[in-house]
Amino acid sequence: MAIPTNQQPTPPGPRGQRRQQAARRLSEEGQRLIARQGLAAAKVIDITAAAGVGKGTFFTHWPSKEAFVAELVDQVLSDLARRVRPLNLAPTDAETLVADVAAVHLRYFQLKPEAAALVNQALALDAGGEAHRAVAQRLGEHVALVADMLAPAGAQLGWPRERARELALAVVALAGGYFWLGPALGLGADTPLELLDRLGRALARGLAR
Repeated sequence: MAIPTNQQPTPPGPRGQRRQQAARRLSEEGQRLIARQGLAAAKVIDITAAAGVGKGTFFTHWPSKEAFVAELVDQVLSDLARRVRPLNLAPTDAETLVADVAAVHLRYFQLKPEAAALVNQALALDAGGEAHRAVAQRLGEHVALVADMLAPAGAQLGWPRERARELALAVVALAGGYFWLGPALGLGADTPLELLDRLGRALARGLAR
């Protein structure tokens, strides 16, 4: 499902550059505010104020806050997918592949905790709305991507191929949930990378038991 947007072709020259810069600032500040205030409390006027643009500028890019959130989710998951896909190119053993995919997700959300907050809250959008359906579909696509990568490795470790999407969901939910719940508890933000690697490997070893 296409994410609703008011985006028009970027005009050439300085005007187009200003338009792109405004959209980037809105995206960055929107993620920060959603992480800090919560999805419902983060208002368009607060996002535009933080980004240093007028409220009208927001609506030249997105028809609503819901459409804005849906596009942010797409941006986050596209960025994450770019980091995960290369793991499928190098031959490795099953346990290492599962561990490495989990570790990439964990590292990503550690570096971008605002992305973890966004992804975990995005499905709180109106369940009957177009933006909610777009978010659900986009999350499903990312889970399917991870499932396709992990299905052969999971089968070698005793996880049924037909349940590969559940395996992928466990990886995504573990990583996103860890760095979404952590800040509220004062935990997780400073977890050393070697411990995140161990957490990913613990998931892989658990599959093999």
